[in-house]
Amino acid sequence: MAYYLAIDEGTSSTRTLLFDENFNLIDYVQKELNMYYPQPGWVEQDAEELYEKTEKTMIEVLEKNNITWNEVIGIGITNQRETVIAWDKNTGKPLYNAIVWQCRRSADILNRFPVSFWNDARRKTGLVKDPYFSGSKIVWLLENSDDVKQAYNNGTLKVGTIESWLAFKLSGKHVSDVSNASRTQLMNIHTLEWDEDILNTFGIKREILPEIVNTSIEDGIETKFGPKIYGMIGDQQSALFGQRAFEIGDAKCTYGTGAFVLMNSGNTPPKPHPGLLTSVGWKINNETIYSLEGSIFTVGAFFKWLKDINIIDEYEDLEKYSKDHDNGGVYIVPALSGLGSPYWDSDARGLIIGLTRGTKKGNILRAALESIAFSVREVIDSMQEAVWTKIKKMNVDGGATKNKLLMEIQSNLINAEIFVPEFQEITALGAAFMAAIGSKNISINDIKSLHFSGIKILPKNSDLEKQYYIWKEAVLRSRGWIKSMNINF
Repeated sequence: MAYYLAIDEGTSSTRTLLFDENFNLIDYVQKELNMYYPQPGWVEQDAEELYEKTEKTMIEVLEKNNITWNEVIGIGITNQRETVIAWDKNTGKPLYNAIVWQCRRSADILNRFPVSFWNDARRKTGLVKDPYFSGSKIVWLLENSDDVKQAYNNGTLKVGTIESWLAFKLSGKHVSDVSNASRTQLMNIHTLEWDEDILNTFGIKREILPEIVNTSIEDGIETKFGPKIYGMIGDQQSALFGQRAFEIGDAKCTYGTGAFVLMNSGNTPPKPHPGLLTSVGWKINNETIYSLEGSIFTVGAFFKWLKDINIIDEYEDLEKYSKDHDNGGVYIVPALSGLGSPYWDSDARGLIIGLTRGTKKGNILRAALESIAFSVREVIDSMQEAVWTKIKKMNVDGGATKNKLLMEIQSNLINAEIFVPEFQEITALGAAFMAAIGSKNISINDIKSLHFSGIKILPKNSDLEKQYYIWKEAVLRSRGWIKSMNINF
């Protein structure tokens, strides 16, 4: 028997999953990751911790199952996107904490550049003006870290997103795949190369950035453990691939730390649509597939906040306490890190409105669930406008899909079937598929023939439509909150 290792380096934990050559999950090892919040709106992680815990999960999952490195066909990496790490190429040491995708510290940097630049960048990168993306984070590092500045001046600085950092530590190679590079706001999605005009505007030297490679890497990248890295792909694109969304219009939603709705948009980038992003889904051989995307920053992170402040003890409490309640007139906007699609408002903040003396815990938790489903509905509405077609089915994955009530609310809101696959490690499966394709052990047609079992949730008549539009009014009241705090009274 031979095996694939799928590294799934997420925001809250890092895991390595062991698949056999038929893509049966044998085992996995997971390690939680620390998060740091040095200032409001700032989010960091320890870059060394990210790698060290990733390496430990790789070693432990093999040791647990008495498998040697020689039995591993190849490695696939999938990862949290947009998070930036700067390191010294000679020492291999990080020069600053990883700046996480949720971090808003570079918002002011974006305002230096004129509207004409952002219009041009939108066409070239498929992305909007927002500190979510990696480019402005790199500028912040260059301007605010003495160690980064020194390495930059010495010519030893390397910068990359998570897959680039892991690949460097495992192989010594400085590479990034097209799916992750397309999320930096520095890569032209039409040429699949770093865009010189954008780099010059940001003041970033091409030399500090990685070489861009396919998501499926034919020759592989040899690692210090022996097996080659044959696949690298951003986590949301990996989930789209793992859900086998191979036809134009196929859609999925991953409910993780955030919620990310992606739709296969074929081998031509769609025209920019307000509120939506265009990214590279994957590139295999000479074929590039693009994806239309809506990003909701706070989902699992909001549920975790509810737990941190002791409103719930366990995540199961969300369904337990809310299933027999309506929202009681309470509406929540979970904008703990600003609003993503379709608003892209980094100055928005979370809001709970409609509280009365009669408000119960169940009302608040019901409103929390509905807020997530409302947010996804907004993205689906935008996508259907962009492609002029009705989504009839949406495949879902991620931790929140265990909440059946949330899935029922979601199905009712989008008036479409929700398919919850029985096998939930879809993101890691996408990385394993990429490793298998890169090592020439399987094709996309072979993957299409694989059978997925799962639960179908069909829409029912509900009174949520009116509540959805009330919620949208609450969203308007949450917008621009940071700016409003600066008003002189």
